[in-house]
Amino acid sequence: MARILIIDDSDSVRSTLKNLLTEMKHQVVEAEDGKIALEILDNEQNFDLIMCDVNMPNVNGMEFIEQQSAIDGIKSIPTIMCTTESHPKLVLKAKRVGVVRAWLVKPFKAQRLKETLERILPA
Repeated sequence: MARILIIDDSDSVRSTLKNLLTEMKHQVVEAEDGKIALEILDNEQNFDLIMCDVNMPNVNGMEFIEQQSAIDGIKSIPTIMCTTESHPKLVLKAKRVGVVRAWLVKPFKAQRLKETLERILPA
């Protein structure tokens, strides 16, 4: 079981991801944007994975991962970008930051999420 932080401004996306992840026996914490996520991570850093959207208010996904990569306590947490964005330059830019381990384009199937988690999370 992993502890996963979901960052997405869409209530329905967060709800869907939470349902999928809890069915897989993971513990989920939710944040509506990168600013709230950074506040959560400031208080508790014991997450095994972060799942982050790109387009959000306040602190967007790209700004979030840039800040994440600069903070010692959280830069080692692997991050999956879950977004409708798939432009190769954006994907490359995100992966160069160093915390992004996968890029899932919404909508994606539950099986694809499961396979991605199995590849990233320790057994």
